[in-house]
Amino acid sequence: MLTAGCFASASALAAPPSVTTVSPLGIRPGQTSELTLSGSNLSGVSQLWTTWGTSVPVTTADGSVQFSIELPSETPLGLHGLRVISPGGVSDLQLIVVDDLASVAEGQGNNAPESAQAITIPGAVDGHVDNLSRDFFQFEATAGQQLSFEVLARRLGSPLDPSIFIYDQQGHELAYSDDAEGLSGDSQLCHTFKESGTYLIEVRDIRYAGGGGHFYRLRVGDFPCINVPVPMGVQRGVSSRIDFAGMSVDDADPSHLTVPADWPHNWYPVSTRRVNGTSSAFTFVAVGDSPEFLEREPNNTLPQANNVELGTQLNGRFNEPGDIDRFTFTATNGQHFVFKGVTRNQAAPTDLVLELYDSGGKQIGRVDDAGTAEGVLDHTFNADGQYTLTASNLIHEGGDLYAYRIEAQPFQPGFDLAVSADHINVPAGGVGDVTVNVTRRGHNGPVQLTMEGLPEGWTALPTIVGTGMNSGILTIRAPESAATANVLDHVSVVGTATTGDQEVRETATLNDSLRARWNQVSVLPRNVSLAFTAAVEPAPDFSLSIEPAEVVLGQHLKTNVKVVAQRGDQVDGAIELAAILDKTAFPPEATLKLQPIPAGSNEVTLELAAGAKTPQGPFTVVLKGTHKKDDATHTAIAAPINYRIDPSLAMTAAPSDRLLKKAGELRVKVDLTRNPALSGSVKLIVEKLPAGVTAAEVIVPADQSTGEVVLTATGDAAAGEFTEAVVKATAVDIEQVTVTAPLGKITVE
Repeated sequence: MLTAGCFASASALAAPPSVTTVSPLGIRPGQTSELTLSGSNLSGVSQLWTTWGTSVPVTTADGSVQFSIELPSETPLGLHGLRVISPGGVSDLQLIVVDDLASVAEGQGNNAPESAQAITIPGAVDGHVDNLSRDFFQFEATAGQQLSFEVLARRLGSPLDPSIFIYDQQGHELAYSDDAEGLSGDSQLCHTFKESGTYLIEVRDIRYAGGGGHFYRLRVGDFPCINVPVPMGVQRGVSSRIDFAGMSVDDADPSHLTVPADWPHNWYPVSTRRVNGTSSAFTFVAVGDSPEFLEREPNNTLPQANNVELGTQLNGRFNEPGDIDRFTFTATNGQHFVFKGVTRNQAAPTDLVLELYDSGGKQIGRVDDAGTAEGVLDHTFNADGQYTLTASNLIHEGGDLYAYRIEAQPFQPGFDLAVSADHINVPAGGVGDVTVNVTRRGHNGPVQLTMEGLPEGWTALPTIVGTGMNSGILTIRAPESAATANVLDHVSVVGTATTGDQEVRETATLNDSLRARWNQVSVLPRNVSLAFTAAVEPAPDFSLSIEPAEVVLGQHLKTNVKVVAQRGDQVDGAIELAAILDKTAFPPEATLKLQPIPAGSNEVTLELAAGAKTPQGPFTVVLKGTHKKDDATHTAIAAPINYRIDPSLAMTAAPSDRLLKKAGELRVKVDLTRNPALSGSVKLIVEKLPAGVTAAEVIVPADQSTGEVVLTATGDAAAGEFTEAVVKATAVDIEQVTVTAPLGKITVE
């Protein structure tokens, strides 16, 4: 239990750190870089967590913190994640570029062509655009020199919608890029200069929006302009050649790699330069265990279709407008497969259309996109035979940019998980929470949530996303002794469920939460999608516990749960209680009558009820308590309320014999199983008896679970069998609670 002394010290400790600015936005492998992070609540920051390792600060203040980073030379180029850790917890994830281009900071006063900032090529500039403003840079180019220009803004989480212009000394526009296809609204272009001289770059927001948060990284060099690798996926342990798709990739040097068989991730970093180039472009390639196939032209017509094995992952590119790629495979009756297009979320601009044809050429399936994601073609084959999958671009565009991947997998009922935040800060000795959203794929039953990788003393409290529910609250308890200013970077939110005789296990991704923070960016760096972390924040000013730990009730029934508060010295008023997720916290017709814990009291009893449509099974709901006093607001997360909906009443009926003589009796033993939430007497009657056979009503008292009904036959009852008679049990006080049990075949003679 948390002590009052622990509570008293909590409010004086720091809030979680927040980072708003990273400078520079790019650092070079094999070199030492000075990194400055600005934001709030940074006093006491003790660590920098990154996707390549950790560092300790050189200096720290409330508004900024500096790190000296010795970046290993083997660190992969590309986007990486970072966070800071303090006694107040861990910050949100921010992005930085590991780049082989040297960085300079944008100077002051470069908002007009005549005051453009001179930069060295190749190189990169880290800057921000002010509102209603433009940034100008000047550089030297030689006749015939080809240069690439790229602005990373949206892909770094910036709200800037960048556009880039190239001008000659007379102010003539030579090249322009607004939304480069596939790059989440960022800008990219390649240009060959006809004459030697001085040239200008303009960077601005397309709507002239701006401010300190509208940051960007401008890259200028001889790197190829790429979007994705080709193929977009490789198989573990298999040697692969990687080419690239993009607006300028003709002389991009292929990458030859073998992803280790024990590589733990579903991605692998790749980079390329032009032949004899000095600067790099970078991306990720998907990694899996299934064979990968790269389409071979010509395959536009059915006789030219590429033959593949069903279950092979398919990769290709639409090399010219109107290009169609066809893949032929053999399937057997009853095979159920899912074909999923992968393009835009991996930076390919292709709007993929998938069509499935049987051996007679009849179309049996078609799918386009699903919102911002590519479509999923789900099909069960109803005959043995040869089938053809056709891939095309919806608006028939073609060229080096238009790559795609098709994931082909046997259908397995299951689900996908997404967390609502990229980290969780858990109070020392208290409970932290994170929302987990469930996307179901043929599994409508319970999903059990937990957090793996927690150290000794930490506990993932029992959490069930119940039948038909699409979200749940996972709660974590940290011990009072948990060390502050320490990050847990090997934790993951995991869900498990049983479908048929198969156990399904999935790990939650951060993608939805990151997109929500980063302007719904379509392309996320693959190395941060599972980078969930946890840290300790100061102990809460009060805590909440639940009694009992689990309750059972049934349809039409009610039960009570008790919420108990352990108050700190400053928490003496009413504590308001609310269900996290509010209206989506409960299954249909389940309710919890919320009321505050009154001032002067440490507990309150709440009524939990289930209705006729509440499905059976386990469920979890989590409450949040709020206490306000003067200008201070204190909150605490309660341990979960775990409840299970079981049958309200169950019954078996066992006749003592199968023969009922005329003018005789037959005794039937009835065994009742009451739900723990059901008290009171139960009435027994027998229905659907034949003429001449009767049974008197029986009341089974509340303290008994066994009763007996007696069938009586008159002397003139018709001889023969009856099979439809049932014993009906009804709760005396709750008429909606009723159940029947068949008597089976009984013979009158």
